[in-house]
Amino acid sequence: MKDEQHLSRVERRKRELEQQEIESSRVDHGQADEPSIHAQSEQQRERVTRQSEHPFLNEQTKESPRTKNGTAKSSRKRLPRVSLFSKRKSSRPTSRQTTRPSKPSTPAKRETDHASKQPTKRKRKWKGKAVLFLLAMLLIVGYFATAPFTFLIMGSDARVGESLSGSRTDSLQLMEFVPRSGTVQNVSIPRDTYTAIPCEPEREGDKITHAFAFGGAECTIGAVEGLTDASVDGQVVITFESFMELIDLIGGVNVTATHSFSEKGFNQTYEYTEGVSYAMDGDMALAYARHRKSDTDGARSNRQTEVMTAVAEKLASPSGWTKIPATYRFMKEEMGLEMNVLQMASVGLTMISNPEVNKMQVEGQDAYINNVYYYEPLEESVQAIRDALDLSVWGTVR
Repeated sequence: MKDEQHLSRVERRKRELEQQEIESSRVDHGQADEPSIHAQSEQQRERVTRQSEHPFLNEQTKESPRTKNGTAKSSRKRLPRVSLFSKRKSSRPTSRQTTRPSKPSTPAKRETDHASKQPTKRKRKWKGKAVLFLLAMLLIVGYFATAPFTFLIMGSDARVGESLSGSRTDSLQLMEFVPRSGTVQNVSIPRDTYTAIPCEPEREGDKITHAFAFGGAECTIGAVEGLTDASVDGQVVITFESFMELIDLIGGVNVTATHSFSEKGFNQTYEYTEGVSYAMDGDMALAYARHRKSDTDGARSNRQTEVMTAVAEKLASPSGWTKIPATYRFMKEEMGLEMNVLQMASVGLTMISNPEVNKMQVEGQDAYINNVYYYEPLEESVQAIRDALDLSVWGTVR
């Protein structure tokens, strides 16, 4: 009897819920007709009756879930207790379901700040790498610009209007510039010096002046390197005409005479007094450099060195810097100059430091071979020159 009363209360509760759902559906849809509402209520009643026993009765079946033979009373699944109130509960938003605008957390701010700082860090890294690269390039350029540089000056005896081909070297000056020690090694090689000539393999030796006539500058360089054991890095070939034009191009040179003599130039006869400084143009400088009647061939080589040193000093001075590009182009086109920018820097840095010039000359003795005159070099003199030219990057003997 209690169970029937209990079921009747449940049934009444079900009908109340169904009535509430019908009323709520009328409010939501407004224009739903009566037959459809009744049909919907009938379907819900049938659905409820087809369901298993009421949840209150299912609680009783929990207490005795098995029959006498040990099997379960029903295989149907038990409906959850909240199924009758699911729609009602779903319409009420709970505290958990309410959404509130979330504030950005502190880690998110840190991530944003970190992302904004990344471009700045990249710029700093890029600038640091650029500075390191520039420093490395400066060190490399500085190393090569201050490395010793050996340069050969070949003075041809070709007169004005004559071809350079077939001419001989009237003078040979081997100059080694050492910027780090501020020194210049200058070696004069007399034109009749007897030595091996690369372009004359059938002969033991010949006058070094003939090397240019037979093989040009390349053969002459080979003969000089064989004699001195030096490695020639650059070269230039000077004729009488190009020599005068070069002096005039840079505006003349100042040279102090080391010997008293007179010499005829193309324009006039010049008088030189030992110890007197002269402002020489091209013609006067050529007459000074080619004189050899009153002294030796070695003295003439020294005068040629004095003029070329004056040219280098003029270009190294602040007033001569603007003339360097034009001078370089002229020497490249008219004198066959072979010297790159770093080698020019090596010469310039050496000359700016007011270098100590160590003048040397191949010493020898007169000799006749097959009735031909030669200047036979002494072994002691040649070895001293080889030792003097064998320098490290700091200008010390290796």
